[in-house]
Amino acid sequence: MSLFSKGNLTKPFSSWVGLYCICLYAINVAAFVNQMTGTPLNPQSNLDTSSRGGFSIRAIPTRLDRYSNSGKGFSTTGSSNLLKYVFAHVVQGNFQFYQAQDWSEDMALAKAMGIDAFAINIGRDKTNQKQLPLIYEVAERISFGVFISFDMGYYGQNNSSEDIISLIKTYAFRKGQFHYQGKPLVATSSGEVKGTFLDNNPNFDAAWSNLKKRLGFQIYFLPCWTGYKPSQASSVDGLLSWDAWSSLPSPDRSNFQQLRAVGKQYAAPISPFFYKHLSADESGNYIYPTDSWYMIEKYLDIISFSPDFVELLSWNNFGESHYLRDPRPSANLPFGTISSEKYVVGMPHEPFLNMISYFNLWYKSGSRPPVNRSKAYVWYRPHAKNDIATSDKLPMPKSANKTEDKIYVFLMISPSRQASRIALKTGSKSYETPLTEFYSNAKNDVLLLVSAPFAPGNEQSLEIFDIENRSVGLLKVPLFTSTIHSNLFPLQSLRPVNYKPQIRIKTHLLTMGDTRGQWRLYLCS
Repeated sequence: MSLFSKGNLTKPFSSWVGLYCICLYAINVAAFVNQMTGTPLNPQSNLDTSSRGGFSIRAIPTRLDRYSNSGKGFSTTGSSNLLKYVFAHVVQGNFQFYQAQDWSEDMALAKAMGIDAFAINIGRDKTNQKQLPLIYEVAERISFGVFISFDMGYYGQNNSSEDIISLIKTYAFRKGQFHYQGKPLVATSSGEVKGTFLDNNPNFDAAWSNLKKRLGFQIYFLPCWTGYKPSQASSVDGLLSWDAWSSLPSPDRSNFQQLRAVGKQYAAPISPFFYKHLSADESGNYIYPTDSWYMIEKYLDIISFSPDFVELLSWNNFGESHYLRDPRPSANLPFGTISSEKYVVGMPHEPFLNMISYFNLWYKSGSRPPVNRSKAYVWYRPHAKNDIATSDKLPMPKSANKTEDKIYVFLMISPSRQASRIALKTGSKSYETPLTEFYSNAKNDVLLLVSAPFAPGNEQSLEIFDIENRSVGLLKVPLFTSTIHSNLFPLQSLRPVNYKPQIRIKTHLLTMGDTRGQWRLYLCS
């Protein structure tokens, strides 16, 4: 079956499942992890890279040891028996035109992906008066959780606490409100840096303590005060970090330990990528180097020490390109010198939402879920990193030069749909490697991270073969040469290139399996 089709429905090039991404973060490895023996992974070291035939392959182990609070390292005695929750950060301003059906479909999708609640980020927007009642009404109807996250960039003025108190009292006891420890959860975005202090009070921790007293009832306060010392935060019940794109090992483990030491909880951030290309100033044109396997490796690390919450950054931050939900027609896309529409529309991220649902389940259950259906998640940039866009109004984003010309595949292989080898033809080069060494027996499922270099040219194919050496999936795509004219997609010639091409990467979710026991790959958009 052609990858241009889903069933018998022909899909044009621009409707391929896409990912907007930035650059490769090369991770050094510390020890070999053998999938066949199930050797536990030390989360402070990375998965081993085994290079052969041009491919780099990493095997994810069957079991990750949990962090022990005893100070003796890793064991299975962590907080695995406590309920874990996954949140998704939602920017209300990007959904200010949403109707009930929009919210209903988004919440239903989030539930299916293992998300427990939306953190509704709000500023001082007039649409709050319409959207917040609507959000809570829909959440109540479909039994989904929501809570308000105050964007303190809009609440850093004198007397801001009056508005915050009013909103908390209005929604704290609605049925859709998410509760933790029997208390309505209230969050913030920032609030720990100048310009975002509550009531413009430099002693913002005391200001929040005073606000909580004035409410007349208890709340569970979970602000995003990135880097703030828990020992100094007497007003908080837990803390969220926005540091979702730091180099590995990330600071999450230290954050978790510091909060656990004072009896409080930690919300660890997970994000696919970060890219902003809206304006020429330093704050509007930069990336964080976190593609490659960063999101997967960071989530594995988080699973190993099992914090109380995970927050996905984000559901719909289109301007910063880390959205997991593709924009609906009613979505409001941010704009500056360039509109984010130019690098969002036509580049879906939902394959990563689908992929991350597997790790959501692993995190919440404490055990690696079985793979019931084989899947391959494929992402790559459809051009070499040194290609220059001809119509970009802005300079190259900061750190964009750190990308690498590689194709990435995350293989989830079930025992009934196994693979024997993988082959890549790219430009004038060919790469091939066997996969059977990663099976200990026919009952094992396997999780593999595969990467290989690519070269521009029309001759591009990625092919997977089953145990009987039959081709079960063939992905053929062009990788453009450095001569890019007015359109990025010459097959359709629809959109001018007014962004830097080195940060666009196409992503595919391929599912495999049919009644004959042979794999089939089809585009799942």
